[in-house]
Amino acid sequence: MSENMARVTTRQLILQTAEVHFMRDGYKGTSTRQIAKEIGITQPNLYHHFKNKESLYIAVLEMVASKALEDLKSIPAEVQLNLEESLIKMTHYLRKTHPYNFSVMMNDMKTEISQESSLALYRIFQKAYLQPFADLFDAHSDQIRSDYDSQLLANHFFLVIAPYMNPDNLSYSRLTIEAIVDFFLNGVVKD
Repeated sequence: MSENMARVTTRQLILQTAEVHFMRDGYKGTSTRQIAKEIGITQPNLYHHFKNKESLYIAVLEMVASKALEDLKSIPAEVQLNLEESLIKMTHYLRKTHPYNFSVMMNDMKTEISQESSLALYRIFQKAYLQPFADLFDAHSDQIRSDYDSQLLANHFFLVIAPYMNPDNLSYSRLTIEAIVDFFLNGVVKD
């Protein structure tokens, strides 16, 4: 195997292992020493591929987000789903493929990493996660009150669904994704 091939393989292995740790344990709870140990390399070898823990964190989230962006954008186009069906399917996708504690991630962005890295992560989050929902709300603007813009709706929808994405909350959650989307779109007041 060539040195270049080994570097790519090692880099990918670092990213995959780091993804598990960062998404489960958060930035603060993740140890680069533990990641290196799990994949059988030294910590200096890990830092050969990523200059520090923050750059590894950003690389992991860029990797995860690029796949999410592609998938989330494709869902509403499937067999012309309506707004509610699209929201349900997109939320199911996130729960299934991104069972992360978004609250921990947001806290990490505010308290654990540099302002520069925090801004980079917010841009990643905005582009890959919020924008597909804003685009969906824009595409269905004829059904949405004119005093709400699509960015505001996407932000608030994420605030509503975030607790249900956390794998620790799934065992006691009594609300289905369908009910959450119904509450978001229709409220709780009788017609």
